[in-house]
Amino acid sequence: MMASLVSLLDESARAYPDQTALCFRDREFTYREMHRRVDALAGALAGLGVGKGGFAAVVSANSNVTVEVLFACARLGAVCERYNVRLSPRVIAQLLARSEARVAFVSAALRPALAEALVGIGRTLMIVDVDGGAGAECGGVPRYEELLASADPVPSTGDVDDGDPAMLLYTSGTTGLPRGVLLSHGALLRRTAIDIEGMRFSHDDILLCELPLFHVTFVSTLATLALGARLVIADSHKPADIAADIVRTGATRTALVPCLMRGLADYVAREGIELDTLELVIYGGEPVKPELLEHCRRLLPCGFLQGYGMTETTAAITMLLPEHHEHPRLLPTVGKAVPGMEIRIVDDEGRACAAGVPGEVLVRTDTLMLGYYRDPARTAEAVQDGWYRTGDIGFLDAEGFLTLVDRKNNLVISGGENVYPLEVSRCIKALAGVVDAVVAGVPDKRWGESLAAFVVRAEGSRISEADIVAHCARELGGYKKPHAVRFVDDLGRSASGKVSREQLEELKGLL
Repeated sequence: MMASLVSLLDESARAYPDQTALCFRDREFTYREMHRRVDALAGALAGLGVGKGGFAAVVSANSNVTVEVLFACARLGAVCERYNVRLSPRVIAQLLARSEARVAFVSAALRPALAEALVGIGRTLMIVDVDGGAGAECGGVPRYEELLASADPVPSTGDVDDGDPAMLLYTSGTTGLPRGVLLSHGALLRRTAIDIEGMRFSHDDILLCELPLFHVTFVSTLATLALGARLVIADSHKPADIAADIVRTGATRTALVPCLMRGLADYVAREGIELDTLELVIYGGEPVKPELLEHCRRLLPCGFLQGYGMTETTAAITMLLPEHHEHPRLLPTVGKAVPGMEIRIVDDEGRACAAGVPGEVLVRTDTLMLGYYRDPARTAEAVQDGWYRTGDIGFLDAEGFLTLVDRKNNLVISGGENVYPLEVSRCIKALAGVVDAVVAGVPDKRWGESLAAFVVRAEGSRISEADIVAHCARELGGYKKPHAVRFVDDLGRSASGKVSREQLEELKGLL
């Protein structure tokens, strides 16, 4: 196996030059064309001073550009930074100020606000318009396609080592700025091999890419391209458009967060649409209640595969495979460790927990991050003796299936009792008439902390605060019942299906 990530594209371009590699909007690129574009982009980056160990940033929604920049950087031994476009321009500018990027590929919609936030960044940063100025004047900013057309290609990979950094992805921090996670060429190549086997990719697959490429779930795109299969990048997250894209492209698989999975299932049932080509839905990002899985499996006649993982581990730690979904007792779990992942469950003193006993989930893998970017102290805190501390609380059963209880730093101590909000939110979401829920700890004069629940009711549901409190007391015990319940229209979950700390604070403001 070659050390550079771009070897995946090189091999597929040699084996399948005339097959379609990538589709985005009304454009299709064969493997030969994509290979040529990556070489041209590598030349353009080199001409702008980006070489081995250098950085280039992508601040854009999903497109072919997002994929091409990654491979072009890999060709040069440079690092591709991908930014969550849902972060505020101010935060993105702060992160760019800390990074070493010389070039930022930015979509037209984000460019004005980001340009204003970048004033005073402290260095020259070239902005490239990835949309080519379509429908608008670029105001002197280079257009992406023009950059490629004028470049001298770099057709061969530089001196790249397995352990060299290839990507910088950002993951939400508990405080302050998001953490930058550095992933190596080797970790990404090993991850690709794991996913090809574990997720059963084939050369004949057509992957509809729905989830943001600035999340670590993007590794499915690498598995697709490594096999010479077809990658279709979606341009909409509406259930009607997802269904139309599957029918139009003949997609065999897609990856969705649970809220999109439910939306697609409901839309297909309501409209009577047949998704004949769809073979697999990959999902994750948040806990999924068994009732939702059964609902989606009933309406979408295909296989389902759940992945639980972290950016720091280069995606999935465990997988709940399609055959596991046939056993109701396994649906509350997140599956078993994938090849290359070793899991330990430990107590607060670091001692191994027996089967069925909750503790912190630790992972050891050769796909582990190189570390947090410019944060050695936090890296040393997260990785100890080769084991990554996930911060998740869970337990293993006798067969090695992992059940998650909650995040360790979400622990609420109420009246001296430990309570994990995720367990309570799961209990609430199991109620008929509840669409979604999130639970958080809030200060309490009597108990120190108590629980507050924010609940989205189904249309027409008359479920009350008293119903929810009584249900939790009955199912979990009185000390785990929420002391306050607020009904809201939406929880503001992110593209990865999570409720951010900032959004949770806004919800707490409703109390």
